[in-house]
Amino acid sequence: MRQSTLSLICALAVLVGSGPSAADPVRFLIVGDSWAQEQWRDESHSRVFNRHDLGDVGVSGRSTTIIGSTTADWLMPQNLQRITAELHSHPHLDTVQLTMGGNDFLGVWNMDFTQPQLDNLIAGIRWNLELLTSFILSQRDDIEILLSFYDYSNFEDTRSGLIWTSFCAPLWARMGQPDPLTLNTGLGQVIRNVMELAEDNDRISHVLHLGQAQNFFGLPGQPPGSIPEPGMLDQPSPAAAMRTRLPFGGLDCFHFNASAYDVLIENLVDGYIADRYQPGLSLQQEAGSATYSGRALPVPVNTDPPVDTLLISYNGSTNPPVDAGRYEFLATAPGWRGSLAGVWVIEPAGQSIQFDAPAAVAKNAPALTLTPTASSGLDVTLSLLSGPAELNGHVLTFTGETGTVVLRAEQPGNNNWLPATPIERAIEVQLQPFSIPHPSRSEALKRILQRRVRS
Repeated sequence: MRQSTLSLICALAVLVGSGPSAADPVRFLIVGDSWAQEQWRDESHSRVFNRHDLGDVGVSGRSTTIIGSTTADWLMPQNLQRITAELHSHPHLDTVQLTMGGNDFLGVWNMDFTQPQLDNLIAGIRWNLELLTSFILSQRDDIEILLSFYDYSNFEDTRSGLIWTSFCAPLWARMGQPDPLTLNTGLGQVIRNVMELAEDNDRISHVLHLGQAQNFFGLPGQPPGSIPEPGMLDQPSPAAAMRTRLPFGGLDCFHFNASAYDVLIENLVDGYIADRYQPGLSLQQEAGSATYSGRALPVPVNTDPPVDTLLISYNGSTNPPVDAGRYEFLATAPGWRGSLAGVWVIEPAGQSIQFDAPAAVAKNAPALTLTPTASSGLDVTLSLLSGPAELNGHVLTFTGETGTVVLRAEQPGNNNWLPATPIERAIEVQLQPFSIPHPSRSEALKRILQRRVRS
């Protein structure tokens, strides 16, 4: 578990396997050290989830599992960014498994530790995990955290091969060559103290793994299924649970093989995941399309039974779409199994043109500024089809001749608006019309005519 020769051996083993291809939607994130990475690379979650009708709960861990990492490492900005990036990339991700702390323990502890020294080590691990869990939970209200730690090691049946010589033997010697009882007691005390984080926050849970491998594989004189948790403290995990490291590499003293990791994930399903993702939710898309309105238009999805929170992403974004287009959407509900995938279409909206122009003008009329508008608010284009005038943009200048000026107003639309029906307007250009006398002059003229009649 320490960042040493074991890291190289683990890395070589990782290169041999291709790793899983995460199913959509990704809802479960694994964060942690080599135990977390090997569970991800072995596809243990996906395999066990499929057996429990949880196949649509996709799992990710490619960038958030680092060999040799400690709890302090995960508080580094670059590693916090790894977690943030995963949450951003997978908007339906609602559960984070934390598997870390083993390197903190193995890198410091030895069998001569006093209780105050062990308490201080535990306090450091717990403090780091408190900071990390607070950071993760602050990202989204729907996220829950699952603390998943370790089972017992085996320094008894693994004393051969490259892995023993290069890593396990030096580690065992540095710890003071502890027997299984001493080592298991120390590790168990760390795990039990740190798991108390789950008691202080209803969004954090913990599943204890101690003794799971002993019970599943059995021990001499103890057949499989006969050893209750937390197992036998004076015995290691059985050799059948330990990972073989490359040809002639020997058995790893601390890491499990894929079958043993499956046992731990089964334990997670029984202790938390089956309850986290309840069956029985029905999701139904109520309409396939809407018309562009300039506002966000979420796809209408009904659930039975009704849920408090429904997560819907559109082409990977949780923002409901505004613009017209075709959007592939995915809907999930935290706390429930099942998802709904479909297509949501926002159709372009229709638009119309309003174009007012005078019916007639004098041939010597000044330039006329026209103001056609579209209901969409988009710019309207004017064109001069015929007649004694010149058009520059929306300014119409008459040439001094009589005739009929014909104009066309057009708005071709865009992604959100359909083309408007073009409108044509005709303006009659006439001779200078007779000027109506000023009202005061008309009255004077009227009085003159009246006097002439009397005389």
